[in-house]
Amino acid sequence: MATVEKIEKDIESTKKKISDLQKKLKTLEAQKKEAENLQIVNLVKAVKMDKETLTVFLKAYAKGDIELPDEYIEELETAAASAEQEDTDNEE
Repeated sequence: MATVEKIEKDIESTKKKISDLQKKLKTLEAQKKEAENLQIVNLVKAVKMDKETLTVFLKAYAKGDIELPDEYIEELETAAASAEQEDTDNEE
C-alpha cells in the first residue's frame, strides 16, 4: 500500500508542476505578444507616417498594389529562415 500512496503523491506533485508550468507559459506568451506589439509600434513610429497615410499604405500593400523591392524580399526570406531554424532548435 505504501507504493500506491507514494504514486498518488507523485501524481499530485506532477499535476501541481504542470499547472505551474502552464501558468508560466501563459505569462511568457503574453509577454512575448506585448514585446512584439511594442516592436511594431516602434517600427511604425520610425517611419513617421501619420495614421491616415499608414492605413492607406497598409491597405494598398495588402491588396498587392505595392510590391517590395527584391532586396527587401531577400531580407524577409532570410529572417523567415532564421526564425524557422530558431523554432526547430527550440523544439529539440
